[in-house]
Amino acid sequence: MRYAITGATSYTGRYLSNLLLSSAPPGVPPATGAASTTILNLSSRPRPIATHNLPPEMMQSIHSQPLCFDDPASLTASLSGCDALFATYWIRFEAAGDTHAEAAERARTLFSCAAAAGVKKIVFSSHTRASEGSPFSYIKGKATAERYLREIAAERNINYAIVRPCGIFGDTPAESILMNNASYVLRRAPLFLCAGDGSTRFQPVHVRDMAELMAELGTSTGSSGEELDATGPDAPTSLELFRALAKASGAFHGGLGVLPSYLPNSVVTLLTKPIDLLTGDTLLDGDDLALLTSGLTVANDPSDPRIAKRRSLFEWIESEGVKGKLGETYVSSFQQYYYPRERK
Repeated sequence: MRYAITGATSYTGRYLSNLLLSSAPPGVPPATGAASTTILNLSSRPRPIATHNLPPEMMQSIHSQPLCFDDPASLTASLSGCDALFATYWIRFEAAGDTHAEAAERARTLFSCAAAAGVKKIVFSSHTRASEGSPFSYIKGKATAERYLREIAAERNINYAIVRPCGIFGDTPAESILMNNASYVLRRAPLFLCAGDGSTRFQPVHVRDMAELMAELGTSTGSSGEELDATGPDAPTSLELFRALAKASGAFHGGLGVLPSYLPNSVVTLLTKPIDLLTGDTLLDGDDLALLTSGLTVANDPSDPRIAKRRSLFEWIESEGVKGKLGETYVSSFQQYYYPRERK
């Protein structure tokens, strides 16, 4: 089996690579499954973010090529022979002239090239409650990419699936930037103000559960049309979340300093700017905060039985708190994940 992943040595892609290379996909004899699996890493990233779950023997089965949206012929040739494409490509920020609308167009190019190459199935990572009518460019762009995928799947007779996370936390604080950096602030600030009344909910998924869902859908190349929430079992309010992080990270106020601000998002965002100046990063931009308080960061179908079986956010927070590393250092999202495209 041959799989393509946009960022096979990045975040979700790294866990997905490990799964695909560790076990035989459905219909492949276990004795030959993992050994015969190879992965095409479509990325310009020069090295993995981390290698703790990609040992050297697995790296030998991962072959990298640049993700060249500007050269469809080359991209199509690269995808030739792949059974499935796992498309996790996206941009977090609209920066350096790049936009989420352009990211959606690049996703369409990727989907079209996969169809032309004869890929059997495409699995796309979108966002919970994605809608093209959304006021958030991030969500609107994801929904537009979803539509492009459905159209191409229908026109080119290719199978597809869509998974919808709203946030991802990982094995370590460094892989869980929102949780870690909030804890970094909580450790150092006497007061932590939540936007509004602190009642909006957030339902992130553990990266291993995200990878498992994508692997399940992508290795089932004969099925199509699955559109599933990729969320965890816990959906805390912002007050519940940040108080749990304060307690776990050893904040001196023990969570008592986490309070609703009843302030507009724009004011709360402005209050984070001194942190940005100190770190050279963006802790939380206006769109991030507005999205987190929009009601769009929870499962569309909370009755999905898969959700209850996934890893608990609260248990992860408690476990990381015991280790004492949560919020110890700041993790720059720009340095770790963001690779601005060269503008022509």
